[in-house]
Amino acid sequence: MKLALFALAALVLVSAAAATPSGPDGTTESTRASVTIPLAPAFAPTDLVPPARADWATNGGDYGQTRYSALNEVTKSNVRRLKAKWHIHLNGSATGSKYKGEGTPLVYKGIMYTITGAGDVFALDATNGMILWQYSAQLPQAISSVCCGWAHRGLALGDGKVYVARLDATLVALAQQTGRVVWSTSNGNWQDGYTMTMAPLYYNGLVIVGISGGEYGARGSVTAYDARDGHLVWRFYTVPAPGQPGSATWPAGDEWKTGGATVWNTPSVDPKAGLLYFTTGNAYPWSNRGPGDDLFTASFVAVRPMTGAYAWHYQVVHHDIWDYDCSSNTVLFATGIAGKVRKVVAEPCKTGWVYELDRRNGDPVIEMNEKPVPQSKFQHTSRTQPIPAGDTFSEQCAEPKAFPKQAADGWPFRFGCIFMPFDQRGFTAVAPGAGGGNAWSPAAYSPKTGALYICSRDTQWAYKAVPTASSSFSGKSFVGVELSFPNAKRITTGAFTAMNMSRNKIVWRHRYTKPVYHQVDASCEGGALATAGGLVFTGLPEGMYHGMVAYNAATGKRLWRFHTAAGIEAPPMTYSVGGKQYVAVFAGGKVTRGTPIVKGDDLYAFTLR
Repeated sequence: MKLALFALAALVLVSAAAATPSGPDGTTESTRASVTIPLAPAFAPTDLVPPARADWATNGGDYGQTRYSALNEVTKSNVRRLKAKWHIHLNGSATGSKYKGEGTPLVYKGIMYTITGAGDVFALDATNGMILWQYSAQLPQAISSVCCGWAHRGLALGDGKVYVARLDATLVALAQQTGRVVWSTSNGNWQDGYTMTMAPLYYNGLVIVGISGGEYGARGSVTAYDARDGHLVWRFYTVPAPGQPGSATWPAGDEWKTGGATVWNTPSVDPKAGLLYFTTGNAYPWSNRGPGDDLFTASFVAVRPMTGAYAWHYQVVHHDIWDYDCSSNTVLFATGIAGKVRKVVAEPCKTGWVYELDRRNGDPVIEMNEKPVPQSKFQHTSRTQPIPAGDTFSEQCAEPKAFPKQAADGWPFRFGCIFMPFDQRGFTAVAPGAGGGNAWSPAAYSPKTGALYICSRDTQWAYKAVPTASSSFSGKSFVGVELSFPNAKRITTGAFTAMNMSRNKIVWRHRYTKPVYHQVDASCEGGALATAGGLVFTGLPEGMYHGMVAYNAATGKRLWRFHTAAGIEAPPMTYSVGGKQYVAVFAGGKVTRGTPIVKGDDLYAFTLR
């Protein structure tokens, strides 16, 4: 463990006199001469179970990751009056094209803590945006084992510290009042393919993180560290070693050592049940693996939060060769199903389905049958896949008109639907593609409507297997496939969907299909926020409208929108200070296929007054 990280990071303290946040019109607002930063307690297991109210002290608002707030000052009847209270720039952090803007701010007792794609952390006065301190991560620019852009999805807070899971696989604890490094510890080496994108979880004196990086030969894990000093308490490997439970689902040999099953987003936790829930990534590489279901890849997993002891699992995709994992947050709620109140853990996934399981044992609470799927001896595909009853929220069949007449190898494409296998003989186009359905974008659940609100992308990808020895590429990008995509001018559509969780049926949906800025991306990626005011907020697609929108949570009617300087990839959140409700979001911009680069470091907070 490193006791200091000053060689890797610099701390910048910003005085009140130097801070110049701008108002909605760009003018300088007055700031207080000094701000006291209250210390967060060592939260007890039940402290963050209820829906968020004045504070948003954990990444999903509560330990159920519902992204629901009990605040109701902003309502369906007055949201049209919502205006920008403050808008600041985060000192130019993460404005390069490789950075993603996916972080959710935290707020505790009037102080906001937020992170950018560069891993830089800021503490701000949540009433006016004044920067109180800045932690500069100074990540090694040589990091080459990061999938899908440099992203940091949030922070954890507790016991007087702010916790940062960095892309170089270092976990850092910062003093809450100053940003000074208190301790740091390594959770792997980025040179070997180990990175971290998730917001950590503070729970009962532990800081819990998952390893990302499956496409670089990582072996997935979830690890708990002591929040006081950073020493390792427990680690659960999501790919079992020989002789461990689940190891018989892997072929003989060393595939398990680089098997994937990485964990991309913050777990949820049910203190009463004594269980921590997360989902895992697909197996590595995507194809050319030996036979077997490859546990615990592409699965829901429940463990004991204080020990990491295995409780149960449910595999969503057996022997996944399409990268069809679930990579957003698991969400906990209670809902009536078939005349009984069921306590559920659920998640929308890349397949385009929502999977709903019983929190206690992982059994499906909505009918989910193993159904036969097309087969490939070359790929050792599973004979069946679990198919949930209810509606899909994303396209599941490829369209020939979306692709050129010939693939890059000079042969025609083969077309199919979800779970159509591919091999080394040619390109097979399916939908969703690996970037489709719901990927990392967190859903929100409203107990007032009983609906889960989901961002999704409609993608069609064509796959062709590349023969390889799977154990030869640790720390290097090799997924075992060639990929081909639709025509360059083909619009990537998407949707924002409300799904009734009692029936797994669509209540309402906004399909995003027509960009207005001569771009080709109309997908929904930012994630959602639901509130007791009967509203649900999300960012609008980059190609349609740089900004955020509020819908009637029950009907889907658009009630408000605001144009931001850059596109929004991050989920909104809400908090209250002095009895005034704020809605905040980070607008970091987005780089999409065939579009100009529109990047920002913009943080907004909106109020009614």
